[in-house]
Amino acid sequence: MIFKTLTLNNFRVFNGQTTIDLDPRKEGMFERPIILFGGLNGAGKTSILTAIRLALLGKRALGAVITKKDYLSYLNEQTNKTATKAQQDAESSITLSFSHTHQGKHNLYEVTRKWQLEGDEKLTLTINGEQDISLNSEQVQAFLHEIVPPGIGDLFFFDGEKIAELAEDDTGSYLKEAVQKLLGIDIINRLSNDLDIYLKGLGAETADKDTLKKIKAAEDQKKQITQQVNATRDKADSIGAQLTELKNKIATKEHEIQAQGGAWAKTKDQEQAKASELIELEKELTAKIRQELSGSLPMALAPTAMQNLIEQLNSDQQIKQAKAFGNELVQALPNLESALNQKFDTQSSDIMATVNSYFGQLVNQTALAEPKLDISDSEFALINAQVTEASQSQALIKELSTTLSQTQNKLSSLSINIERAPDAADLHELYTSLRELEKQRDTTSKEYISELLKAKEFKAKELELAKRLEKDYAKLKNNHSADKAVERVELSQYVLQDFKHALTELRVTQLEELFVKAYRKLARKEDLKLSAKIDPTSFDVNLVDAEGVIINRKSMSAGEKQIFAFAILEALGKLSGKVLPVVVDTPLGRLDSKHRDKLIKHYFPEASEQVILLSTDTEVDEDFYQAIEHKVSHAFEIEFNQHTNCSTLREGYFWAELAKEAI
Repeated sequence: MIFKTLTLNNFRVFNGQTTIDLDPRKEGMFERPIILFGGLNGAGKTSILTAIRLALLGKRALGAVITKKDYLSYLNEQTNKTATKAQQDAESSITLSFSHTHQGKHNLYEVTRKWQLEGDEKLTLTINGEQDISLNSEQVQAFLHEIVPPGIGDLFFFDGEKIAELAEDDTGSYLKEAVQKLLGIDIINRLSNDLDIYLKGLGAETADKDTLKKIKAAEDQKKQITQQVNATRDKADSIGAQLTELKNKIATKEHEIQAQGGAWAKTKDQEQAKASELIELEKELTAKIRQELSGSLPMALAPTAMQNLIEQLNSDQQIKQAKAFGNELVQALPNLESALNQKFDTQSSDIMATVNSYFGQLVNQTALAEPKLDISDSEFALINAQVTEASQSQALIKELSTTLSQTQNKLSSLSINIERAPDAADLHELYTSLRELEKQRDTTSKEYISELLKAKEFKAKELELAKRLEKDYAKLKNNHSADKAVERVELSQYVLQDFKHALTELRVTQLEELFVKAYRKLARKEDLKLSAKIDPTSFDVNLVDAEGVIINRKSMSAGEKQIFAFAILEALGKLSGKVLPVVVDTPLGRLDSKHRDKLIKHYFPEASEQVILLSTDTEVDEDFYQAIEHKVSHAFEIEFNQHTNCSTLREGYFWAELAKEAI
């Protein structure tokens, strides 16, 4: 299958008719499978993926269980708003043309879906330019599902960011459904059920009227309960969809509040209280610093001069003390001389001469020295104390200044936060709306749980009746145990089950090999020794390291999970044997540079004969573009107009010089 053109008419962000050429172009003998779409977020990249899925899968593009009412409502939501403003009953449509080989014949198909507000969908199919009027909408959709089964379509047309959920699915439900559809196991299950119905019919042929009446009543009751189960489940699914929508609206509203400073608003009162405390602390610190400045601090501003002053004052004090001692000595010498005369008599004059000689020199030295600063002892003590106090005051002011600076920085940060926070009145409407949505969510959640519990109760009754009927039918079957038809049917059922198990194990082994090959091709060098093990019953995929230890997938990064999912999709795609285009929205969003490089070089160029990438300029940038340029057939840039809220296409990519090369 190769997509040729996609025509959008009043679809989502595309107003009017937009036709897109999707047919890959060759350059000589070289294939160029990649068609690249570039656009900023919200420009309309996802609209192209949605259109392709919708064109081929119909309501199954939205999931396995969806009512016609919900589907039509969804279609109405996809209608371009500008078109409906200009014309209330504006028509919207999607047309996808593609080539495909069916039953050995190569044909050109064109599928068109049209709808109007409050109207039904019209689905048409043309083959080689002629509309097949023999097919109604259901038959056209059945034909499309034959070409692209819904479970298979998810393997080829997907959102690159959302597929990481595959790695988080430890139930294996996604893989189980995909593999069963790939292998046709659902057909085997239906055949087995049909054989059961045949056996029941055989037993009923010879049963007495009372037994048949009893079984008929139980069947009717079971059918009624089954309808109740399905109705309750459908209602639960519908409520679940509403619940999901409400959760998305709540998330959007919270983001809007966040964008307008809601997070700051919540803490505004606390921030203001902290700011008040810091202002008081700032005042207190400032007062203490001023107090210290008004004291002896100026003396500390000239430490050398103060040190010299203290040294000089100490020297002067020593001189004054020496002078006082000399004066006392001069006064005491006559008394000393008299005492020596009385005691030593003849020797007294010699002793006294020696004393006068020694102390005379001392007195003379003292007499020559004079203090430079003649201050009293009390004044000296005061000056000395002030200098010491000044030094202490200087250290204290340094400490206070540091604390004051820290306080002012904190106060500045708080002021910014407070300025960011809008007034409560500005957010009142948003918070009111959010609380209303949360109230609706809580109510809807209760309804959802209630319906699930009802469905569980009905299912329990259904199972009870099924067991009872199984016993009744077993009795009927025993009546025909010798019947050859019964033996053949039972043997067929055993063979079918054996075939199913054998086929599953074989394909699971093949899937393991394909997955490991794909994963090693995309993984980083340090992950090359990893292998995989798929449980054939649960279909859970486990990565196993070189030592045989299972790796916890939940511990993997978002990028690693995305690579894991890409590997699964590639393996399933190859296992399916289907040759379909690959369409990827946001292909590189969560990946690091190494993983991006792997995908760019080893996945997208080889993924299919036609690969449509819907990327932003930060995903496929100039470097990555150059890496795949030789594989790019052509490129488009989706340009969104803020004034019209609509998008247009131009051929080329984000960079003009590169765009010319791509055309």
